[in-house]
Amino acid sequence: MAFPKVKISDDSGNTVAVDTSGASNALKVALIAGATIDIGDVEILGHSTIGHGSNTAVSDTTAEVLTTSTACKHIDIMAAIANTGIIYVGGSGVTAATGVALYAGDVYSVDMDNLNDVYVISSVDGEDVQWVYYV
Repeated sequence: MAFPKVKISDDSGNTVAVDTSGASNALKVALIAGATIDIGDVEILGHSTIGHGSNTAVSDTTAEVLTTSTACKHIDIMAAIANTGIIYVGGSGVTAATGVALYAGDVYSVDMDNLNDVYVISSVDGEDVQWVYYV
């Protein structure tokens, strides 16, 4: 498997030498004072799965969970194009005063570890929200 090359630069834009001798995949960077710090193995990973869903008829009186427990790394949430009101996104106690407001077609992106950590409430009863999640 080929990994992308990474260039590390100092504040002046000069390339910093990286010592990769020794342990496999270890990254050791020389500090200004001459000391070193070993941050261990470094691996850059993308997303392995994409999923999606929707909530139809979002309540205007009670915050509702986006969906049942589903592990994820990132979520994109969109207020349906046909909505006439505002969808508010937040935690379990989200309200119009505390949530992120999404007008029709607006998207909110957030890094989360589970879809059931996100709640929505609407300014107009019965609005819809769609979401895409990445694992």
